[in-house]
Amino acid sequence: MSKRDFIALADALRIEQPGDNWNPNKRTQWELDVKAIADVCARSNPRFKRERWMRYVAGECGPNGGNLKPVTDGALNRKAVSIIEERSEVSDGN
Repeated sequence: MSKRDFIALADALRIEQPGDNWNPNKRTQWELDVKAIADVCARSNPRFKRERWMRYVAGECGPNGGNLKPVTDGALNRKAVSIIEERSEVSDGN
């Protein structure tokens, strides 16, 4: 897997991250799933930076480890739409 694949995977996990009002068991399961996926990524690429990736999934840094830029609701919506469109293209075989 490439860095681009790792970022796309992290973006998908970030979108699915449970909110504070979710059942604590669902949050715990999501966290366990993220750790399991990080293990797979680390085994697939020796240059995978697990701690950075985990921080990115948690929303603590940008995809390259840098500080986060402020995100407006419009920018967040555009990002979500682009991810959904990409998923749609993959499932359509394009």
